[in-house]
Amino acid sequence: MRQSVGRREEDWCSLWNIKAPPRVKHVLWRICTDCLPTRSRLRQHYVPCPSNCQFCENSIEDNWHVFFGCSLTNGCWRSSGLSSLLDSHTQSFSDVKSIILEICSTEDRKVAGRFAVMLDVIWKNRNDLIWHNESEEATKMGLLAFHNWQDWYKAQKDLDNENVYEHNLDWPPPSEGWLKCNVDAGFNKRRGTTNRGWCVRDDTGNFIFAGIAWDIGTLTILEAEALALKEAIQGAISSQLDKVIFESDSQRVVQAIDSNYKGDSEFSLIIKSINSLLQAFLNFEVKFIKRQANSVAHSLAKAANSWSRRSFIHLIPPCIEQHLINEMH
Repeated sequence: MRQSVGRREEDWCSLWNIKAPPRVKHVLWRICTDCLPTRSRLRQHYVPCPSNCQFCENSIEDNWHVFFGCSLTNGCWRSSGLSSLLDSHTQSFSDVKSIILEICSTEDRKVAGRFAVMLDVIWKNRNDLIWHNESEEATKMGLLAFHNWQDWYKAQKDLDNENVYEHNLDWPPPSEGWLKCNVDAGFNKRRGTTNRGWCVRDDTGNFIFAGIAWDIGTLTILEAEALALKEAIQGAISSQLDKVIFESDSQRVVQAIDSNYKGDSEFSLIIKSINSLLQAFLNFEVKFIKRQANSVAHSLAKAANSWSRRSFIHLIPPCIEQHLINEMH
């Protein structure tokens, strides 16, 4: 007989420690705190909407039905190779929260991460049907979840294997007639934001302009670094710049661009977008630079919350003034 048991405080720590993208962990937290706007929950808050599942139309759409009860969902778990994992826990627990916390706290962190990504894909597919009248077959969803997790996990391993950089590196100016744009990303844990910063200088090191952006929520490190690079390129295009070298201190991002990295993950989609921009603007180049020579962009990303969410800066901001002076000398 299935039963629900109280979870200990440390189970929440287990949820945040699984091997999965931060955004996916946040989806799990929303499920466990009953924050997802299922039709059942919406009707509890007096929202006039149908109560039945839009896929099977046979049952009320609550958390259990969305993730474990619908016939489409069951097919997803089978195609993902996680059905036996799920079966072993649904025999012991009768609510979604207890199953999630039990898997996160007792299973291997990589297995729990794959389970979490499958939940995220199921919820996204449900929303795609409601808002865009589009949905995927169960088999494709199971494979998509597996490949999304695999792409993310491989990217994290590659990032961990990046070399430790030597100290006291100077910023190298570009060739005469070229501009250089240094790019970096960071996180503000107190505000819960993902920050990006970039700075354009000429061949003598003179400041041209800078840009910053920040968003609520956290991406993976690779996603943030790639997004910062994409936004810097778009900023250069909107400013009608030509002959620009973009430098990032994420070797993995630069390698992904050079190899035309493909996949279905968010990181892959950003890389694809960057390559499309580079193909359209042939005088743009992307290169890797070591972290010690990327201090200007790093400082901009760190201070990004001092400005509005998308800002172009045409006067030298105090946070990078001393870095610019040092590097010009």
